[in-house]
Amino acid sequence: MPSAVPPTEFPIVHCAKCATDVLGYLDLDDADREVTRCLVCATAAEASAIRFGDIHAIEAIGYGFVLPEAGCGRPDCGQGRCGRS
Repeated sequence: MPSAVPPTEFPIVHCAKCATDVLGYLDLDDADREVTRCLVCATAAEASAIRFGDIHAIEAIGYGFVLPEAGCGRPDCGQGRCGRS
């Protein structure tokens, strides 16, 4: 069965304990039911406190992707060769 959430969206939780919006993650509770938890404190979120957002939505709440200054780890990285075979 296909997921109702596009694969390019991330769970954003308004955590009652942290009192802020944070990324969430899927987990199982003690009864093996799926729950979404706060990435910071692992508190299970109520369904009404969960929304899904794209990369721009998670950047707006303080998350982002950072490329290391040293590049990708290849010895020739940074010399314009990463996209070449």
